[in-house]
Amino acid sequence: MQQLIDQNEGFSFHWRCKEIGLFQLCFADDLLLFCKADVASVRIFRHGLDEFAKLSGLHANPEKSQLILSRSAQPMREHLLAALQFQEGHLPLRYLGLPLLASRLSISDCQPLLLKIDSRIKGWDSIQLSFAGRLQLIKSVLMSLNVYWAMAFILPKGIIRAVEKRMRHFLWKGNSAVGYPKVAWGAVCRPVEEGGLGIRDVLALNKALMSRHLWKVIQRNQSSIWVQWITHTHLRHKTVWTVDVKGGSWGWRKLLRLRSALLPYIEFKVGSGELFSIWHDPWHSLGTLIRRFPSGPSRTNIPIAAKLSTVIVDGDWSWPPITDLECIEILHLLPTIHSGSDSILWRGGEFTTTVAYGIFRTPGPLVGWYPLLSGPCKIPRFSFVLWLAILGKLSTMDKPWLSHLGGVCVLCGREVETHEHLFFRCRYSRRCIRDLKEATRFSWPNRAWEEDITWASTRWKGRHIVQAAYRALLSAIVYHIWRERNQRVFQHIERPSTTIATIAVAEIRRKILSLELSDSVSTRGLYRLWRIPWPVRDSA
Repeated sequence: MQQLIDQNEGFSFHWRCKEIGLFQLCFADDLLLFCKADVASVRIFRHGLDEFAKLSGLHANPEKSQLILSRSAQPMREHLLAALQFQEGHLPLRYLGLPLLASRLSISDCQPLLLKIDSRIKGWDSIQLSFAGRLQLIKSVLMSLNVYWAMAFILPKGIIRAVEKRMRHFLWKGNSAVGYPKVAWGAVCRPVEEGGLGIRDVLALNKALMSRHLWKVIQRNQSSIWVQWITHTHLRHKTVWTVDVKGGSWGWRKLLRLRSALLPYIEFKVGSGELFSIWHDPWHSLGTLIRRFPSGPSRTNIPIAAKLSTVIVDGDWSWPPITDLECIEILHLLPTIHSGSDSILWRGGEFTTTVAYGIFRTPGPLVGWYPLLSGPCKIPRFSFVLWLAILGKLSTMDKPWLSHLGGVCVLCGREVETHEHLFFRCRYSRRCIRDLKEATRFSWPNRAWEEDITWASTRWKGRHIVQAAYRALLSAIVYHIWRERNQRVFQHIERPSTTIATIAVAEIRRKILSLELSDSVSTRGLYRLWRIPWPVRDSA
């Protein structure tokens, strides 16, 4: 095909494709061809396909091949279809599960994403899932569906809201209409260290994934055809830092709005000066010089298109005399010149989506209690309930909408049921703690709930396996006390405190036994503390 195009002057490239010689894109077994809508160019493509078929025996399938025309090409429609002998196609069409379109992505274009999310959620109808189980499915399945789209498109705000609404509904209600969001979605999407569940914010993630494409443009990654096309189409005599945000397509304008967020994390290392523009690249500590000094080129007699290499001689700065009192500031704080070529680096390491996500999300304060929800002994369904209890979001009787239930604790029948009372001021829950102490030397100060959580976060922090086991035991006893409370309210089933403590200890013992722990003083101490027989290993 390339030979036919080179040999035939009648071929006309597609709009804005001639300078980089773009006429085809190959993806696996698929081939996309581009040309101007004229019969001569289309016939060259047809001839190339026929020649390829003669040599390889592989023919283009007319039923699976399409000719897509722009609006301006409609008068030539019949002639072009006859020349290529393909059926006519129309945009948008679907490719690899995503829409191919020539306009901005609309909400209707994204309906397949929402339908796929709905289908996955409906497929879990028959499974009885805990909060922790649904959380895992959101992180591993639903978010992966969203990421696939977010890597390719800037998603409309309406779609982002619709995706988050579905995930929020599934987390708190599953497939039923019963339930309500116990914690605001913004708090849920915070990292665990900030008191959230670690679900990624869809808008910030979309920006982070899109910034990967912008980073390629910033680095001048000419191995990318897209970067080549952007450079020749939108960055003539400018750089990504000074090109007007008002020009270009909707998607390109959205990408440009991300550049100011990335700039503080980018280092411009001056070398030979062949890569950097004097006026359009932010290589100077003053930033992009053309923005700082709009009339700088005329006042310094340095052309606006000049490269930095014009003021570097033998590895040292060699600026022409600058007499303008304002522009003379350029000569102050000039960066060090390094050997080799110019380079654009990411400060502190390499650019990753994870790092970019941290830039675009709104950070919150760290919480001291987050280690209580982590560790090798962690059981997710227990940790989720402990998380709700720490935040005071369990549906205790003191909530206004549950006032019709009387408000009295069903475990002791004496005081108003609050988080403070349940954990562990209630006579029943105090007996549970006493039973734990007898079984595992578990101690609890039993002051105010928030103070106790702070105490536990300090006392049981770190990676030591004994501390991790105590953290897991705290989540287990909170979970089972809350479950006992629910059974008494809704099923009228009662169990003694010794049963609850025994179940909690047994759960953590099983978790410990499931771990592959090395034979160490810490491990043997853990087994003794939890009264677990040390396994006898065959010496042979």
